[in-house]
Order: sequence, then C-alpha cells, then structure tokens
Amino acid sequence: MSSTSKLTTESLSVDFDTWQLPGIELHQLMDDLRAQAPVVPVSFLGERVWLITDHAHVAAGFRDNNIFPPHTPYKIGIEPVIGETFQSMAGDRHRIFRKLATPTFRPRSVEQIDNDMLTSVANELIDSFINQGEVDLISVFTERYPFVVIARLLGIPKEEEEQFHRWAMAILRFRSNPEKAMTCRDELWKYLDPVIADRRKYPKEDVISQLIHHELDDIQMTDEQVKSHVAIMFTAGSSTTHDSLGNILYALLVNNDNWQRVKKNPELRALSIEETLRWEPAVSILPRMSRSEEAIEFGGVTIEPNTFVLFGICAANHDASVFNDPHDYQIGRNVEAMMTFGPGPRMCPGMHLARKELSVTLDLLIERLPNLRLIDPEGSKPCGTVFRSPQRLLCNF
Repeated sequence: MSSTSKLTTESLSVDFDTWQLPGIELHQLMDDLRAQAPVVPVSFLGERVWLITDHAHVAAGFRDNNIFPPHTPYKIGIEPVIGETFQSMAGDRHRIFRKLATPTFRPRSVEQIDNDMLTSVANELIDSFINQGEVDLISVFTERYPFVVIARLLGIPKEEEEQFHRWAMAILRFRSNPEKAMTCRDELWKYLDPVIADRRKYPKEDVISQLIHHELDDIQMTDEQVKSHVAIMFTAGSSTTHDSLGNILYALLVNNDNWQRVKKNPELRALSIEETLRWEPAVSILPRMSRSEEAIEFGGVTIEPNTFVLFGICAANHDASVFNDPHDYQIGRNVEAMMTFGPGPRMCPGMHLARKELSVTLDLLIERLPNLRLIDPEGSKPCGTVFRSPQRLLCNF
C-alpha cells in the first residue's frame, strides 16, 4: 500500500460528525493527522470531506473567502429552519445585514451594556440552586445564562424566558429532530409577529427595536428578516457562549490549583478566559465549502467544487509550531495567534459580548461559590468535534 493510500484509509475511518472524543483524545487525533499532512480526507455527514489540520492553512482558509465561501454552510445548515440571515449572505448583502444585525455586539456597545443586568441574571440563576449543595452546573447555570442575557437584551418579559430557551434548543437540534425544530420555529414566529408590530409603532431601548429601525444604505429589515436574526442570536450566539462557559469552568476546576489562583488573583481571570478560548474552543471544527466554479489546489491536495472543508480550529490552536506545549492549560500564555473567532472578514461578531459574559460570571461564581469543587472530573471532560463542551459539571460547594 502506498503512503497516499494509507493516509486516505486511516483518515476516512475518522467520523467528524458522530465521534465524541473527550478531553485529550481529540487533540491527540489532530496531532496524528497533522503529522500526516496539513489537509487530510475524513468522513463528515456520511461524505468524504477534507480537514485542515495545521495553523498556517487554517489561517489561510479563513482569510480567503473566494476559495472557501463562508455563507454556503449556513445556507445548508440553518437557513432551512430560520430563513436567511447575514451569516448565509455574501458580498454587499452580507456587509449591510451584518451591520444591521449586530450594532449591540460591537465593542463600544458591549462596553455600555449594563453590568448590573449581567450580574443580576447570574445571581438569579445562582439563587435558584445555591441551597442544594450539589448540582450539575451545565443544566442549572451555563446552559441557561447566555439565553437569559439575550432575552433581556431583546426585551423579552422574564416570564417568557423559559419558553424562548425551549424554542432555541429545539431549533439548534434541527438536524436530529427537524419536525420539532420547525414546530418550535413556527411558535417563535407566532410570538414575535405582534411584538415586531408593536415595536414598529412604539420603539423601545431593546435589540428588537434596533433590528427594526436601524437603516444602512436605505435598507431596513423586513419582519421576516427581523425574526430570522432574532433566531440566530438565540441559537448560534447563545449556544457558543454557554459551551465556552462550561469549558472555562472545567479548565479551572479540573485542576484545583487553577481555581485557587484565579480566586486569589483577579488579574488572572481575563487571562484564564483567553487561554480557555484557545485550549478548548466552543466551535472546535468549522465546516466550510469549496467554491462552486472549479477545483482548487490547497495544502497539497485537489479539492473539487462544492466539497465540505473542515477548518480545524482546535487543531490550529494546538499546533506545536505556534504554541509551546499546546495541550497544557497555561494561564498567561500569549494566545494572539489563536483561531477561535476566525480571523478575516467573517470574524465572529459576538466575541466581545461573549468575553464580557464570561468575565462577569467567573467573578460572581468565585464570589458566591468560592469552594466550588468538581465531583466527577472524568465524566466532565469537554467532548464533541464540531461543537465542544462538557455535557455535565457535577459540583458541590
């Protein structure tokens, strides 16, 4: 067997759609694949696709939207259930609707978001379980916090927040249960129709009003576009933040020395957040597609048109040619080169709010639960390939 045949056979045995690969297993696999080639064939959604395994080629892929158009996977993956959003648009339409959809998430706007609101949400959730003594932090805190924050920013009444969480989680699971996702989408649309009509007549200081009334190049969102962009905030925006929150709590609690360090030294907390974003990014692998016009040469292979290409964000973040001892969690290391938020013109617009939410919640958890302890480290490892986080964090305090 030739080396090329061996590479294809070994790589294609890796299923990046269903494998869980907890903890270090994913990163060791990426090391093995990177040692073979910067771009390797793997299995994803039952197809033979390409995985980018090293930092240099992941960075190059992010920065070239011509060979890997970023909107195509969103048109396939999420547009069928919530409709068109800026994520599934290209060219000037993407530029315009991204600006229309994200004024609240720009750095200056995030700075102005009331810290008291963020703290209030965290306190409400902590109050709901603090007398229990032992809880799964994923189910009672990390999974809920970002959704409640988005609901408050949108101006959703508190008594409706649980319903919005149910709708969002069902839409997120569109692939596994499309019928339920579409039903919940219809319920969400039915709820939003009178809300949007009211905000058109009587704007408030909330994100829905901004989506309705913000204008750029004489373009404003239609009602359908407003609904689609509300849905994308609840799904893609909130889910990655709750995954990141689970990852940072695991990283700090699995090694009690890390928890003690950030508890005693507040200046280390922002550094621990940045290292977690590198060490276990919530979006571990980002699916893109090659352009439709013609085959491309990339990373030493020929990629046919309209072929899935998986950007190995976790592989880039653990590339030893860029980060020393990359599998070690080192608070304070230089992480400027991490690929977590996707460099280039499609950099994640929600990263500033995500960082602020992580900072507020970490401070408050340390203040109110200083003796927080992870009970089952082995069962709490982050897992998954595309999206990655602990499935549970059983803790006492």
